[in-house]
This record gives sequence, structure tokens and C-alpha cells, in this order.
Amino acid sequence: MPHVFLSGNQRSGKTLAQLILCSHPDITISPGTKVIGKLLYAMPRHTMLDAESVRDIRATMQKDRKFKAWRVDHQKFLDGFDRYVGQSPTRVAEDLMTFFRDQTKPGAKYLGNKKGCYCKEGDLILKIFPGCRLIYLLRDGRGAVSSMLETQPEHDVYSAALTWTLKAQRIRELKEKLPNDVFVLRYEELVADPEKLSRAMCAFLDVPYAPEMLANYSTNDAIRHTTDTTHAETYQAITTSFVDEWKGKLTAEQLDVIEGIAGNELEANGYGRSKGKSTNLVARAKYRALRTKNYADWWVSHQRKERRIG
Repeated sequence: MPHVFLSGNQRSGKTLAQLILCSHPDITISPGTKVIGKLLYAMPRHTMLDAESVRDIRATMQKDRKFKAWRVDHQKFLDGFDRYVGQSPTRVAEDLMTFFRDQTKPGAKYLGNKKGCYCKEGDLILKIFPGCRLIYLLRDGRGAVSSMLETQPEHDVYSAALTWTLKAQRIRELKEKLPNDVFVLRYEELVADPEKLSRAMCAFLDVPYAPEMLANYSTNDAIRHTTDTTHAETYQAITTSFVDEWKGKLTAEQLDVIEGIAGNELEANGYGRSKGKSTNLVARAKYRALRTKNYADWWVSHQRKERRIG
């Protein structure tokens, strides 16, 4: 069973890409949930689950807001959950993705999941599911950060810019390291020419292009969370009107912070800066320190997860 994992930064078009892909008759990608990430990264992959671990996983699923928002018969999966005693965490994750496929589109060729963590840990996903395909959404960091500030109150301009920078760097690194396994889908290109990019994704997944990908994406509610309130635009026709919206929303101070933190990565991905590098040496040193610490924290976490996967 081939797998496809969809990831990228927040507010970069992942939901739109998921809706388009899942409108293909051969593709289903389950919505985000913390459960699958926990199963794949938080437990040693080759350890067989004991009764206590199985109870903990079941309790996590019952509490996870995003899993509960899947449009499936949750109890059908949870009934008889003791069957996973003696099984691996990967088996549970695989069965959960398969369950979503069977509940929403039985017989689809591809199954998978959408979650931001696959952006930073794509190389580990390939160890767990050899031969899987990774599709990453990349958007101009200023547009992504501007949208994050509007829809995600947990972020300020510093944390949003650091989040974008780390994920954009990881996408670039993974594409360079794994060119045959990674497809980078630029938000700006997707909304400018949806059919061209949809055909390119189909070629990457080795499935024929299906016109219903663009005909049915806006009504494909099966893969939406029941609690989704932040993607109203995906019910409308695809438009380029959001591409440069950040130019009228970000203040000069916010733009200075974003480009101070993310400027090098913006340039590395072809977006460039709206102005030259800041001449404020103190601020530049601060931004460099923040980037370095952010990457170092991720690296330590990544090594720990890699040891668990083996």
C-alpha cells in the first residue's frame, strides 16, 4: 500500500492541497492528529506494545480534539482496541490511516496523513514507510507569518518567523537530500495554475490526472475536520488574491523582524527580501542567535526520535 504524507508550514496551503489531492479517486490523506505523530515518533518503533501502553494510546485518542473531529465512526476503531497488545506502534498508525481510507474512500490506492511534524521529520518517515512520497507546501514566509498572526493567537511575530524559517530550511534540505521522494509545491504556483500543479503532483505519485481534483475539491468535506473554522477560502474558487496580501497587513516593524529572522531562508528559496539587510548590528546578532538556538533545539529532538525509530 503506497503512502503519501503532506506537510509544510502553517498557513501555506496544506488544506487546499489536501482537498485537491483527496478529490482524486486513488488518493486519501487523513487529517492531522497528534495521535499518529505520537505513535511514529514517541515510542521505540520495534517495541511491541503491552497492555498499559495500549490503554494509554486509546486514552490519548479519546482526548485528542483533532482525532475526534475526523468524520468517521470513531467507536468502530476503538472497540476491541486490546487487539494491539503485542503489536508495534507503527501497526496502529498504519491501521488508523487505513481505517480513515476505508471509511471515506474504500479502495483508494494511496493512503496517508497531513501533519506539520512530517516537515521536520521527513527523513524519519521514510525509514518507517520506505518508498513513501512526501509533498511539502512552501509559501513566502511573509505571507505565511501574516496569516499565522491573524489565525493563531499562540504565535507572535518572533515565534511565527522562527517556525517558518526552520520548516523552510528543512524542506530545502530534504529536497536536496531526497530528490526522488520529495515534491515541493509552492503555494504561489498552485493558486496561479492549479491544473498544471495538480498534474505535476499526479506525475510524482504515478497516478493519472483526474479532472475531479479541481472540480470537486471545494465540496470534499470528508477530509475536513468537523471543527475547521480557519479555511473558509477553500470553499471558494482558487484565487491569487492572497499571495501579496501581507504587503498591506504587516507593519514596518513586523517586516523588519520577519526578514531579520527569515531573510536568508527567503533568499535561499527564491523569495528575496523587500529591502536590504538591516544595518542594526545588535538586532542582526539577536536574530542569528534565535535562529541558531531554534535549529539546535530541533536537532536534539530529531536525534532522540531517530534513536527510537532505529
